[in-house]
Amino acid sequence: MQKTTTVSTWKTECNKFQRLETGFYPNSASIVDFRISALLITIILNVLQHIPTSWPIQIFHSKQNFYFLSNSTGLKPYVSTGKIILEELDELSITTNWQDFTNRLFTNLSFWQRIRSEKVLVFQYDSVFCSNSAHKIQDYLQWDYVGAPWHSDLHAPVPVGNGGFSLRSRSKTLELLKQMTYDSSLPEDVWYAVHLPKVNASVAPEHIARTFSAESVFYETPMGVHKLIMNPTDTKKLCEACPEARFIPPYCK
Repeated sequence: MQKTTTVSTWKTECNKFQRLETGFYPNSASIVDFRISALLITIILNVLQHIPTSWPIQIFHSKQNFYFLSNSTGLKPYVSTGKIILEELDELSITTNWQDFTNRLFTNLSFWQRIRSEKVLVFQYDSVFCSNSAHKIQDYLQWDYVGAPWHSDLHAPVPVGNGGFSLRSRSKTLELLKQMTYDSSLPEDVWYAVHLPKVNASVAPEHIARTFSAESVFYETPMGVHKLIMNPTDTKKLCEACPEARFIPPYCK
């Protein structure tokens, strides 16, 4: 199990984020979420514990959960140092259809221009890092898009990669969006996996993607998991190998 970094250590290591908060970083993590939920804090802290200390987390939030996030006991020290960057999305609210909103947002040029790093780990409320895995986020920085494989039963047009826990290159994303308009025919992650090669972006192949994250295709020790939709036997095995999977819905039995 990875050692948890203390708040005092973060305060020492992250003073630089106060100076660079309005700047641009090589790498970061980012989540878009409007919930007021203890689980949201747990997931953000899980990511904080597993990304390098030089990576900030950019949280896109709504008016409804700004106070909750900024005053959370767990997050407040990181917000004060700039390790966590809070950014409001005006159109994000609890009345928004989440899937439609995600598809529109993640294919929006203006949104990607607000991302503050070249490489960004996109994570969601139902994704976690697995502390028992030997794989690290730094192992995947050579790729422009990495996401978990899709099971053949899902009939996706490509074998990878799930966007709910994914590593993406901002520059290649922007390049594609300047050349193509999203037409809503596919979920945003499938759309990117299909079309990013058109701008010479490197999409991690299945044998790499399965070590990065698991969702519908079993792998013994993935770096992370996203909303497990496997058969009960494989789900049980993965829940035993990745105890953090117990945090997220649909939850380990």
